[in-house]
Amino acid sequence: FLRDDDVDEDEDSLKHLLDLALVRSVPMNLEIIPGRLTPACTAILKNALRADHALLSLDQHGWMHSNHELEGRKCEFGPSRSLSHQLEDIARGKAILESTFEDLFYPAFTPPWNRCTKDTYRALDELGFQVLSKDRGKERVTEHRFSEISTTLDLYTWKTGVSMKSPHEIIRKLIGQLEELPIVGLLLHHKVMNDEAFLFLDQLLCELTCYSVVQFHTFRTLLPLSVESRMVSR
Repeated sequence: FLRDDDVDEDEDSLKHLLDLALVRSVPMNLEIIPGRLTPACTAILKNALRADHALLSLDQHGWMHSNHELEGRKCEFGPSRSLSHQLEDIARGKAILESTFEDLFYPAFTPPWNRCTKDTYRALDELGFQVLSKDRGKERVTEHRFSEISTTLDLYTWKTGVSMKSPHEIIRKLIGQLEELPIVGLLLHHKVMNDEAFLFLDQLLCELTCYSVVQFHTFRTLLPLSVESRMVSR
């Protein structure tokens, strides 16, 4: 699956990514920042969905993508925030997306910076989310009503400034994951993608769609397979 973070406003890079999804008929999961969502961005998403309702999953990406931690790594739903504060923000964001997109919104939640706490999990359970998506860690998040479906490969590196990984490194890691993992998730950030990145992604999708053993999914279609895979692994 493909997951694109930080969807909030009308941007050429977002429209480029949506055009790519339509041309290649590749489903994508779009993580929307509800507190920053503009009317222009809403119109772009609804227009793309008119072309193919099943192609895009419109999901929730935090509330405002704001850092609340005074020390340590950035986090919107981190240890400095109580359950009630987290619940309030997530509920506000979910209400906006539900009223804006109605049944086109899918209750999947991605925490900004891919970090959150156990209180976040409790809030997601209470609010009826079906999927949590972050970076895939060593320990899977279980024992909740939602399922974790996290990304396994970020096309970018962020530690020393934003830069796309080399095509060789991406392909090498992707092949390894396709051989080892039942579910592979590619993390995209349209805001930092340039022409070179879009060209590489287009070539990659063109190659992958040639193989019948590779199936692309939204969270909506992937959730039943994820649950089945988890039960088999037990």
